[in-house]
Amino acid sequence: MWEFWIELAKGLLTLAGVCVTVFATNKKSSKKLEEKVDTLVEHDKDQYLSILRLTIMSEGMPISERIIAGDKYVKKGGNGDVKQYYQNMLKEHTK
Repeated sequence: MWEFWIELAKGLLTLAGVCVTVFATNKKSSKKLEEKVDTLVEHDKDQYLSILRLTIMSEGMPISERIIAGDKYVKKGGNGDVKQYYQNMLKEHTK
């Protein structure tokens, strides 16, 4: 009779150990995945701002497209020389 209870306890302890291991592994994998997604989101934002910068600065693009890109660039937090260039271009073409 005791053998049954001992075997049952062994089984339950093994099951508990497996559950803890699976949980810990999933948590670690989830953290790595979250970090990768955060990195991808940051890179996506950087690339989007870069595309807007290129559109603003490209003289081969229609002025309307450059103004639209400049507006988006400023709203997304773009700053510096390109923002200054856009603001001057906007003044020049909206007289």
